[in-house]
Amino acid sequence: MKTVDNARTILVVDDDSSVRSYVRGTLERQGFLVVTAGAGVEALDYLKSGEADLVILDVQMPEMSGYEVLDRLRDDARTDKLPVMFLTVEDSRIQEADGLRAGVIDYISKDVLRPDRVDILIYRIRNFFAWLENERLRGAIATMIAANHEINNLLMVIQASADIMRLNQVFDEQSENAELLKRISDSGKDISGVLERISSIERWETTAYIKGVEMLGLESVEA
Repeated sequence: MKTVDNARTILVVDDDSSVRSYVRGTLERQGFLVVTAGAGVEALDYLKSGEADLVILDVQMPEMSGYEVLDRLRDDARTDKLPVMFLTVEDSRIQEADGLRAGVIDYISKDVLRPDRVDILIYRIRNFFAWLENERLRGAIATMIAANHEINNLLMVIQASADIMRLNQVFDEQSENAELLKRISDSGKDISGVLERISSIERWETTAYIKGVEMLGLESVEA
């Protein structure tokens, strides 16, 4: 089994142990962390203290169906936004529409659980996480851009004050204070440049910083 830093955790819920085993092995080979549950109650118990980035949920299960599990998840503030994907033998168009209407992010037939088709499951999961990451970064960038105006207003006051002090020769040009004043002015201009680059972002990429943390890369953004 291979895993990667920041690997996504997927909870697989199915009363068929062979399905759980097959899906678990398939996803672990792709670097995902996988937790399994053989019943809806078991899955809900796990989520009381455990975490998951995605739930892959069977529809037809004894005692508690996939729809009932979904309702319980949506009624709990801790899991009401947790993405759920149905993986089921109930694969008619009407059943698929019902599932999507109920709020699952995808509805997949168990027909994909074959060596020649299982890539479909992998691609759909990866595509979902790629979309989720893009939305997260889009939100972060929107927040930065919204704050840009306020930061620039404050920065302009600092720069203007420093420039006025230099023009009025408040400090002797050779003094340490004059040098510090120049550093303040120069640093303000550098900060303005960074803010301008953030405002000009049309695409975004993250780069590794330290384990578990990524940084938004600005190196390729033209000022």
